[in-house]
Amino acid sequence: MSIGNSLSAMKKRARLVVLGGVFLGVAGTSGCDDPFGLNATIETRRDTLVAYAMTGTPSSFVSGFNAATGALVKIGPDIGFDVAFDLQTDGKVRVIPARLISQVKQSFGIASPTQQVGLLTPTGTFESINRAPQSGFKRDTAAVVTPGQTVVVEVASDACQFSLASILYAKLVVDSVNTSSRQIYFRTVRNPNCGFRSFLPGVPKN
Repeated sequence: MSIGNSLSAMKKRARLVVLGGVFLGVAGTSGCDDPFGLNATIETRRDTLVAYAMTGTPSSFVSGFNAATGALVKIGPDIGFDVAFDLQTDGKVRVIPARLISQVKQSFGIASPTQQVGLLTPTGTFESINRAPQSGFKRDTAAVVTPGQTVVVEVASDACQFSLASILYAKLVVDSVNTSSRQIYFRTVRNPNCGFRSFLPGVPKN
């Protein structure tokens, strides 16, 4: 075989390999429910929690909620929370995205922009909302809710900084408040898998 024919055959084989790789990539992606071709590995988490209002309580009390970890945290310069809670005089709860507390967070002496948080108050009961909506979130805008009203949270989370998808989703509902102690009793379901919207039990498929 001549050198010219050999090079031509090699080019044809290379094109077949590339086309085969593209086909497999498309097939793998189309076989998954999420657009990034990612696989969830962690079950959704359900918790019942008690936070304190941000105002009218000691600064050492926990008033913030982290959607990635499910932890209740204090309000501090590290902005280790995604939303904070406050109690209004009418007994309604104000859910406050982190950027409304501070545009900048400090971690080990290093300043960085505070994560963006979007909130949505959909119709329907807490249990009936099985998936975070595709749109309708109001970013960096507080939501005022009464007990029984659901809030869906969309977070551009630091927990997703090494993932192809950068967003985490959670939902929460205030069950009751204690205006004397300024406590807020709420439930939450969070999906710790970046880019996945499902709130159903188990490892999500989407």
